[in-house]
Amino acid sequence: MTIAPETPTLTAPLPPAAAAALAHAEETLAGMLAASYASAVQTCRGLSASTGWMAPGEFDRLADVQDELAMHRTRLANAGRLDLVEGAA
Repeated sequence: MTIAPETPTLTAPLPPAAAAALAHAEETLAGMLAASYASAVQTCRGLSASTGWMAPGEFDRLADVQDELAMHRTRLANAGRLDLVEGAA
């Protein structure tokens, strides 16, 4: 049995105002993601700066923040906007 390839759905181009609004929304979201990344970097640095023994809750928080950093970095990479966070980590 063979499966027929999906045919792409053709759509009309966006009107200029809609394209501009979409570009603005994408830029705003990328900026928000970069700000969240920078905040997570600071949290990660603060948690990892403690010397010696780390409480289980702190360790769990550090692992969560590292996961958050990876998620944000992946999303920014997919958007082609790693330039917003280069050097932040």
